[in-house]
Formats: sequence, C-alpha cells, structure tokens
Amino acid sequence: MAIIFLFMGLALGYAIAIGRKQKKPSLPQELPQQDSIPAQTPSSLADKIWYEAELDFLFKFNEKLSLSLGFQDASECIIGAAHDFLPIERAVLLIWDKNSQNLTLACAIGWEHDRNQESLVIGKDSISGHVIQNREVLVVSDLAQESYLNSLKKEKYLQKTFISAPLIFKDEILGVLHVCDKKTAEPFTQREVSVVMYIARMGAIALQNVRLYEQASKRAVELKMAYDELKEMQDKLIQSEKLKAIGQLASGVAHEMRNPLGIIMQGVAYLEQIISPEAKEPRETLSMVKDSAQRADMIVTSLLDFSRATKLDLHPEYIDSILESSLNLVKTELKNIEVIREIQEGLPKVLVDKNKLTQVFINLFINAIHAMPEAGKLTIRSFVKQTGETRNSIDERLGDSFGAGEKVVAVEIEDTGTGISEENLKRIFEPFFTTKGLGKGTGLGLSLSRNIIIMHKGLIEVKSQLKKGTRIIITLIISKEEGVSK
Repeated sequence: MAIIFLFMGLALGYAIAIGRKQKKPSLPQELPQQDSIPAQTPSSLADKIWYEAELDFLFKFNEKLSLSLGFQDASECIIGAAHDFLPIERAVLLIWDKNSQNLTLACAIGWEHDRNQESLVIGKDSISGHVIQNREVLVVSDLAQESYLNSLKKEKYLQKTFISAPLIFKDEILGVLHVCDKKTAEPFTQREVSVVMYIARMGAIALQNVRLYEQASKRAVELKMAYDELKEMQDKLIQSEKLKAIGQLASGVAHEMRNPLGIIMQGVAYLEQIISPEAKEPRETLSMVKDSAQRADMIVTSLLDFSRATKLDLHPEYIDSILESSLNLVKTELKNIEVIREIQEGLPKVLVDKNKLTQVFINLFINAIHAMPEAGKLTIRSFVKQTGETRNSIDERLGDSFGAGEKVVAVEIEDTGTGISEENLKRIFEPFFTTKGLGKGTGLGLSLSRNIIIMHKGLIEVKSQLKKGTRIIITLIISKEEGVSK
C-alpha cells in the first residue's frame, strides 16, 4: 500500500510540474493577439498628418482660387499656394503666348528679377520650352546630374532641384509652374509632385476662366461703346432731318407772312402821311403797329436766314476788328456789365463773311447780356491755337473741320451770368428753343449762329455751369488767300 501511495504522489507531482511548464509560454502567445491590430508607427502617423494637411490645403486653395477674378490675382494665388504649402525656396509662373511662341513672366515668389523689365521673355529652347513641348511634369533632383538637359538654356531661378508642371486646359498650353529648391536635402516626394500637378491643373482652369471673363467684359464694353456711338449718330441724324424739315416749314411760313407784312407797312407809311401830327392818340397807336410790324419782319428775315444757306462773301478779315465793331452795336445794352478784352497781338486774318460773323457775335453778346440782368463780367478772348484730334461736334456728316496740328484762330465769349442747365445745354441749338420769357426771344439766334459757323467750316462749342456762367468757343480757319467768294 505504501508503495502504491508513493507512486501516486510521484505521478501527481510530475503532472503539476508538467502543468507549470506548459503555462509559461502562454504570455508570449497572448502578445500576438494584442498586436493583431497594427500599431501607429511614426511613418503611418506622418502619413495621416500629411493627408489631413493636404485636404485642408486643397480646400482653401480651391476656395481662394474661385474668388480670383483678375489674371494677376489668379497668378499670385497659384504661386502663393505652391510656396506656402511645399518646403521650397521659390515659385515662378510663366504664361505661354501661342502667337509669339514665347513664355513671359506672370509672377514669382522668392526670386528678385529686374523690375525695370516689363516682362521676362523665354523661348522654346529653354527648360520651360522643353516642358511645353513634352506636356509632362519634369522632376529634377539635381540639375547638374541631368545630362539630357545640358543642351537647353537654363533659367536663372532653376538651380538644383525643381518641379516644372505645364498648365494645360483642354489640350491648350497656358503656361508653366516652377517650384524650385527644396529646403531639405531629400528629393521631392511623389506626394509633393502630386500636389504640384493638382495646383497646375486647377490653376489652368482658373486662368482660362479669367481669360474668358476678361474677354467677355472687354466685348461688353466694346458693344456698349458701339451702341452709344450708334445711338448718338442716330440722334444727330434725326436732329439734322428735323432741322431740315423745320427749315422748309419756316421758309414757307416766312414767304407767306412777308406779303401781308409788306401791305401793313405800306398802310402804316400812308397813315403817317395823312394823320395830323397833333393827333397824339392815333399817332401812338400807329407807332405801336409800326414797331410790331417791324419786329414781325425781323422774325421773318431770321426765318429766311435760318432756312436757306445764303451765299457767303468770304474775305480775309481781322477778327479783333469784327469783335470790336459788333460790341459797339450793343454798347447801349452794356449798362452794369464790365467788358474784359483779352486779345492776342498780331493775330492772322481769318477767311470770313464779315456781315454774317457780325450777326453771330451780336447774337452771342445779347445772350450774354440777358444772362446778367443785374451786373457781371463779359470776357472776350481771341488767340491762335493748334488743333488736336478735332471733329465737328455740330454735325458729324460735315466730316473733320480741321486737321490735327493745324493752326486756327479761336474766339471765346464768356459771361458770369445764370448759366445753362445740363438738360437745356443739349437743346440750345434747336430752332425756336429759348429759356427767355415771352416776347424776349425767338429761339433762332443760336440756331442761326450755328448755321453761319457751319457755312464757314468752323466749330462752335458751349460750356456752361448753373450760377457760374457760360463760355462759347468759336474756331475759325486762318486765311491763306486775299479773298474768295463761294
């Protein structure tokens, strides 16, 4: 029995020992179970950080790029994004001109070029030209080691390491983006190359959109200018035809009125002879009839002058002499008005019809006097000037009145009166248009003056401001011969 119990004790002890030996490897067996979920090593953590930073960068870049309406704004956004996100020293953007087959500098960061140059022109025999021809991204880790690039001209900003990406939109080359000289010793990674390619692709779309926007804006401005010019020409044509119709009407009315007016004047002359000088009341009534008939006859004469282009009797005349004689004819009206003469000495003669031009100056003087009912200053200037690109603003169909650079005589009549509103300024040459009270004007003075100046192939302009006064400028041809009638 003792032997049996001893054997059983040995067996139990052996089993326990065996059990203990089997439990020791259990700890190492559990470690792989814990490691079955891969731990985030430093390299995978860097991947995650890069991925998040790249998403954030691309989102902000697209947002900023979409807000760039101008070409320069879009260009600066493209190189700014590349320079800020990638570890590089400089970024350069070149724009391709398919007409000249050259690249020009759009903008750069980290490279100081000659600011006096309007643009940096790069040909097709350069590294940038190589990128344009191949239409592929060029990645260079060490420029000195790339023997296949030795035959090409090397731009100054491409020194050692760089990525050159073409900007392509629907097979059309728009430019080249260079990101140059990495700050670290490592070559550019595939991720960095992918970012540059993305910037180039989105930049090409943005630049194309900007070009289309600028072309559309330019076209809209051109269409607006063409429309305004066409409308202006149409208005002038309508005005010209309107004046022609009014002239024909005025001529017919004037001729019809002249016959009865002649009978009235004859009747007045007859009555003056038979009515006794002592009959004061009949005499006063007769005087009123005579004055009214004479006024009506003056209106008829103005209508006839307005409606027909009478023949000019042109002779070389001194303009200051005509101005002075015209001023003498209205001197009784110059009561509280100071007359200032600014006449240039030694003025050449002008080729004019003295009587017609006197009629113009009298009309202008009377208008100036009426604009200063209380008091004021009337300034009369005459001088020689050289014309620029001068076009007759009265009637475009008359063509150019003077050639560019031609010497002419200018006359300015300026008052310090009430001035003319902008609305009325557009209508002052219309026949029968007047701002004067009833019975104070026919509205034919400026229309008639305009026609006379046109007949002289001259220019007349009016500049005015309310409550400041009016200035009228007349430009006339300098005489080149002793006298001509036409």
